[in-house]
Amino acid sequence: MPQSLRLRTLDLAHEGHPGMTIMKQRLRAKVWWPKIDTQVDKYVKDCRGCMLVAAPAVPEPMKRRELPTEPWQHLAIDYLGPLPTGHYLFVVVDYFSRYIGVEIMEKIDSRETIKRLTTIFARFGLPISITADNGPQLASEEFRVYCDTNNIQLINTIPYWPQQNGEVERQNRSILKRLSISQATNADWESELNKYL
Repeated sequence: MPQSLRLRTLDLAHEGHPGMTIMKQRLRAKVWWPKIDTQVDKYVKDCRGCMLVAAPAVPEPMKRRELPTEPWQHLAIDYLGPLPTGHYLFVVVDYFSRYIGVEIMEKIDSRETIKRLTTIFARFGLPISITADNGPQLASEEFRVYCDTNNIQLINTIPYWPQQNGEVERQNRSILKRLSISQATNADWESELNKYL
């Protein structure tokens, strides 16, 4: 079979990426050439589109975080947004009490994040650890240095696996529901957010 026809056949089988086994079955039903399985494997393995949509390797089972013995020892932080107004919500959750703190922000770089955390920590004290995703402002060198300087253990979650920071993600969903209700009822979203908090 000519090389161009082989590639076109592989392209047709690849559309929708139904899975390696099904793809090979479809090909064998219409065409065959020596080393077809090897070429299909290589084609899919090297395909950028396949890598983007393929199911990621199953992560190790999550271990339940031990409940802290006191409030404000272990925190989870995350950004929510942008909202339709262009604002972001900086969400801080205490693992012990489930206390939720929300800061409304327009700029979400490392410097502004540190500034907001410093204000929060002035009221409640420094935590032992912070769990955050890999957002650029939370995974930056500047933020790491801030945490090290204040003896805070920074725990960055695995990229594209928000479940690892489940406490703050759960709170984000609740906040989003409240914001959707305020939008649907034409209420002031900031007032509604404060009522919810």
